[in-house]
Amino acid sequence: MIKSTHQVTIPLPIDKVMGLFKNQDYFKEWQKGLVSFENLTPTIGQPGSKRSMRIKAAGTTITMVEQITAIDLPHLWEATYRTKGVLNKQSNYFKEKVIKKDNQTYKVTVWKSTATFSFTGMMRIIARGRPQIFTTQTHQHMEDFKTFASTM
Repeated sequence: MIKSTHQVTIPLPIDKVMGLFKNQDYFKEWQKGLVSFENLTPTIGQPGSKRSMRIKAAGTTITMVEQITAIDLPHLWEATYRTKGVLNKQSNYFKEKVIKKDNQTYKVTVWKSTATFSFTGMMRIIARGRPQIFTTQTHQHMEDFKTFASTM
């Protein structure tokens, strides 16, 4: 098992961050490697909803199924991601903070994410040998979202 926690601060209020984060039309803008996705359930963005995602990673294209497990927006969004040999439990926490700089007040959103990866079969060996493949992916998506959101 591999567990990692990452945090980024996005220079936008939480309501704007949520508008961008939840919108499927923007996924390809900040989820590098995302080739396509398909909603597998009639409800979208609710606990229990699922989508299939095709992602280019490590020189190949993998298919994984995302299932949303808990939502309490704007503060919590949890999901699991399953593909052959890998289960990723992802917990995302959002908190708005008010900061003062140069006699001005700004609202920013602090996004903290915890990812727990479990492995079976051949993926256990890959994870032991190259754990950074898994730990850096979450942080990269967060940084990419921050960059995307900051330009909107």
